[in-house]
Amino acid sequence: MIRNPQKSTIDRSSSVPLYKQIKEILIKELQAADGETDRPFSTEHELVQRFHVSRAPVRQALKELANEGYVYRERAKGTFPVQEFPVRPPGLELGGLVGFLRDQGLDCNSKVLGIDCVLPTENLCAILGIEPRNKVLSISRLILLKEKPLVWTQTYLFVSEDFQPSARELEEVNSVFVTLETERGIFISRGDHQICASGANREEAEILGIKYGEPVLVIETKLYTRNDRLIGWRRAVHRANDYKFSFTVNR
Repeated sequence: MIRNPQKSTIDRSSSVPLYKQIKEILIKELQAADGETDRPFSTEHELVQRFHVSRAPVRQALKELANEGYVYRERAKGTFPVQEFPVRPPGLELGGLVGFLRDQGLDCNSKVLGIDCVLPTENLCAILGIEPRNKVLSISRLILLKEKPLVWTQTYLFVSEDFQPSARELEEVNSVFVTLETERGIFISRGDHQICASGANREEAEILGIKYGEPVLVIETKLYTRNDRLIGWRRAVHRANDYKFSFTVNR
């Protein structure tokens, strides 16, 4: 449990909902914590007593903290703070991983390994429904956490061949989707994910700094525009031991 000798409290005269106030207070305390991630965060009961509220706003605050990657929950063990171990929340926007991890106080950056217009493979033609003669923009990008490789992404976009941002431009905004929107007015609004476990091939192992055959988490994503046009595909390979994907299933 995180302890703070000068704990903030809620303002009952404020128009801000109680759960949002609790959430913001806990975020500040998590960010100011000393990095202990192996101890459970405050329990629902402790927070109810501390803030003198019902369980409803406490549960909502904890739910949003988990969804946004500040904490993770383990059945029968408790709720734990996330500081050194990235957890990807279900509502994370496309291309927003670097910014999200930085918001958690983590040292995260990205490096563009390559960008070019290329002819698509047979598999990519089948995925995007394009002809082999139709070139696509190919972007290879490595996301690093504390200068250590975390995720390698390969993104393919079926766009005009004159859209070729530089590696420097992409590293400045941390997302080709932002550049595509600002320069061409094309907004990628949806991504359909397929997630699987795999063993790293030789190229993936070399780029991620792991051994050949080591477990990796692979996320393949079809990218759609606002008018529901399939415009691209991305394959992201994550170091399995350094990453978690968080999602909620409703009944």
